[in-house]
Amino acid sequence: MKLLRLAFFSIIITMTACIGLRPVTKKASSQLNLYNPGRTILHPQFSVFHSSPTESMVFIKILASEVVFNQANPQVKSQSRLKATLTLYNSLSNNDIAVRDTQEFFIDKESIADIITASIKLPTVPGKTYLLDLTLEDEIRQSSVRDRIIIDRFQADNQQDWLVLNFPENKVAFEHFFYPNESFRLIKQGDKAERVYISVFAPRNILPLPPYSLDEQADNVPLPDSTFYMAYSEQLLYKLGGPGIYLFHFKPEVTRGLCLTQFGDHYPQVNKPEDMLPPLQYITTREEYQKLIVNSDLKGTVDQFWLDKGKTFGNARDLIRVYYNRVVFANLYFSSSKQGWKTDRGMIYLLLGPPVSVERTETRETWTYEASETAEKITFEFNLTDDYWIGYDYKLKRKEEFRPIWNKAVDYWRRGKIFSM
Repeated sequence: MKLLRLAFFSIIITMTACIGLRPVTKKASSQLNLYNPGRTILHPQFSVFHSSPTESMVFIKILASEVVFNQANPQVKSQSRLKATLTLYNSLSNNDIAVRDTQEFFIDKESIADIITASIKLPTVPGKTYLLDLTLEDEIRQSSVRDRIIIDRFQADNQQDWLVLNFPENKVAFEHFFYPNESFRLIKQGDKAERVYISVFAPRNILPLPPYSLDEQADNVPLPDSTFYMAYSEQLLYKLGGPGIYLFHFKPEVTRGLCLTQFGDHYPQVNKPEDMLPPLQYITTREEYQKLIVNSDLKGTVDQFWLDKGKTFGNARDLIRVYYNRVVFANLYFSSSKQGWKTDRGMIYLLLGPPVSVERTETRETWTYEASETAEKITFEFNLTDDYWIGYDYKLKRKEEFRPIWNKAVDYWRRGKIFSM
């Protein structure tokens, strides 16, 4: 049997750091071009670090291939021009503005490789949670992208108190997942310590319930499998061990701090049979899946599953391409203490595809889908919720009315048809 070959995309996503959850939100929602890379040219990433008791740094990362360079400048150098327009609100729950500013960045093409990075300094103080409304514009191409970033100085010892630097590049790490034997440095804002404690948890394999299920799902916080300490210095290098969740903290009795994850040596990509099999749980019965996982030939099992659904090699190849590209995108967009495809948002994204629109408030995302034949609109509401490890995640507000569309999507995939709305 020929092996089915996969084609994957690679994109940059916007990411925000962790927050302390409190009852909020009075500001109007903001419709953003999120989770659909084809709708925007720019795909920046953002990371926040509290660099001092009175200042926070917002780091920006963008692919050089996404911006335009020209020589229309006094130096006649190949140069790009980026403009950041920002409004920093003093709170999540009112419109009190702390800072309103515009900053420009001029980037010489000869001084960079594939990645452009920049930073913005903002005045902040402990005990508050700020909201940053930021628009990044390529002034030459005249294209822009907007996002809202929560800057958490309310919750002590959260992700934003730590800065992670890749080694040997010594550049800011925008992702919080690392590969085996990948080295990094840690910089901690505030009081320093001679040792850092590392609590290790097994990977979280619990899958979300279907969107129509009203049952409560137990997801209790386990004790760490182990806790050990290492000498701490901003110059020392650290590595993660086997797959799992790693919490770095200075106080042995407090397992809150920096959460890093290890999901394998090729995450977020999905190109091995052992990674391709688990996402099939969304479109198989429990009995079917149990029969799949006991087969010793995992690659042959995955290939045969899609050939049975697609009937022809060409159709099976298309099913694989779309289904697993969505897994990759879900991993990129929604990774938390679990792989992205295992989250509520990842589940909806995988089965239904990218939403037509996303509206975001400070504590909620609302996804809208529209049926192409009937123009019927379906909305999914995801509310910000505490996550013990990473700080927060989004939980779907489940409704019985989602049963028909969910069953339809599952049925499409099982009959060898790609489902999109």
